[in-house]
Amino acid sequence: MKNETNVSRISSDVTAVTVYPDRARVTRTATVSLDPGLSRLEISELPQGLTPNSLRASGRAAAPTHLLGVDVRRDFYVETPAERVRELQRQIETLKDESQGLEAQTALIGREQEALDALASQAKIYARGLAFAKTSAAEQIAWLDALRERAERHNAESLALNVRQRELKRQLEKYQQELDQLRGAAKRERYTASIEVEAEQACDMTIEVTYVVRGAGWSPLYDTRLLETEKSPVLEIGYLAEVTQQTGEEWIDVELTLSTARPALAETLPELDPWYVAPAPVRSVDMMQMGRVAAAPAMEMWDAGAEAAPEAMIEAEDVVAMVAHTGAAVTYRTPGVATIPANGTSQKVTVARLQLTPEITYVAAPKLVEAVYRRATVVNDSAYVFLPGPVNLFVDETFIGATEIDLVAPDGEMALYLGPDDRVRVTRELRRREVDKKLIGGQRRLLYGYDALLENLLPVGIETTLYDQIPVARHEDIKVKLTSAEPELAEQSDLGILTWRLTLAPGEKRSVRFDFLVEHPKDMKVKGLL
Repeated sequence: MKNETNVSRISSDVTAVTVYPDRARVTRTATVSLDPGLSRLEISELPQGLTPNSLRASGRAAAPTHLLGVDVRRDFYVETPAERVRELQRQIETLKDESQGLEAQTALIGREQEALDALASQAKIYARGLAFAKTSAAEQIAWLDALRERAERHNAESLALNVRQRELKRQLEKYQQELDQLRGAAKRERYTASIEVEAEQACDMTIEVTYVVRGAGWSPLYDTRLLETEKSPVLEIGYLAEVTQQTGEEWIDVELTLSTARPALAETLPELDPWYVAPAPVRSVDMMQMGRVAAAPAMEMWDAGAEAAPEAMIEAEDVVAMVAHTGAAVTYRTPGVATIPANGTSQKVTVARLQLTPEITYVAAPKLVEAVYRRATVVNDSAYVFLPGPVNLFVDETFIGATEIDLVAPDGEMALYLGPDDRVRVTRELRRREVDKKLIGGQRRLLYGYDALLENLLPVGIETTLYDQIPVARHEDIKVKLTSAEPELAEQSDLGILTWRLTLAPGEKRSVRFDFLVEHPKDMKVKGLL
């Protein structure tokens, strides 16, 4: 005799989530009491963005049990199964019903007011009745007072209705916006997971179901703060993550893990299809149709090769990861628990707070701006990988701007520019601009010289890098030559960039000078020179 299978629908809670840059792996946990024999446990209302082939189940029990299989099916609902969405929809419907009732009351008051206006327009008839002694003056005054009181009551009621209508409109807009944010949860279809279990005896069992779901992701955000202490400067880095999700399910008090991995979309190496090249169709009126016919087979082969394959599913327990710009994936387990709403609003989660020792140097390019910029160079001696992302820059408690960083692996180096420092000054001036009156070999010679002055007003010595440049010739008959540089250059690039690296003692001033020569034929006009 075949054993009967007990079917029971069990409730589960989201207990842990691993968020990748473009998706998430969700873990749901449920506890169920099993009878001996076969049981089918169903966990319903799983999100529509679930990747069916990614669903896996595991269990723990005090008695011998066997997981026999897991199946996933799609269910359709008359109403959306998301409780918050249903509540919002009910509230919106209630407000709309009330709004329609207010509109009916407003229309009724309007009709009553029209009737009063019609009565008031008959004042001549009532005056004639007064003249023929058919009514008294007191009765007519009382009648007019009654009309006025009724009109005032109508005005007050209309005003109150208008105020309530405005309140309803604001509430409707608020609820509708929230419902729009929950659009992923508003759809009337979900997945149900069916888990077949065989228990040798009655026992309690804890079931864990994991699955990959779309509509979630995270991105890094950094706050860097230079602390100028008496001993040595400290660069404090706040490593934050902005997590968003619109999966259709709420993540409330979950164990949150952030991963830099991108789950593999295929278990085998993709194979390239042939890349076909064919002659272009003949562009003439007589040959247009022939060209289209001849090109059709090639286009069909191209489309077949370029058509995107359906997204392959992955096993949640065996993820192959790949990180942009590097071959290693890093996972961050955030402390405590986190709550991430399903409405798409970003939630900031602290990944780490680090204190690194920077090397502070100064950089100037006075041809562009007469200011000396502070540069902090640090070695990432932590275990964290700094992913590419935006950085807010602070010096002590002062916000000085924002920038972007590239990927920085452990033991990698990162440089941040922390704005100009007014305690280090630089000026630049044109010292020489002459035209040599002698023509040598029919060549005209132009002589230029520049001075830059650096001044260190800090109480400590500093390392400074100064950049300037000479022109670069774009014609073979134009010659540019650096004739002198004082002090000696550290570097000169092929594009004419000049680099000096200087050490300035406290209070020291240092002059940087350079001269260059431009030669060109006497009958040539040269543009780009000052």
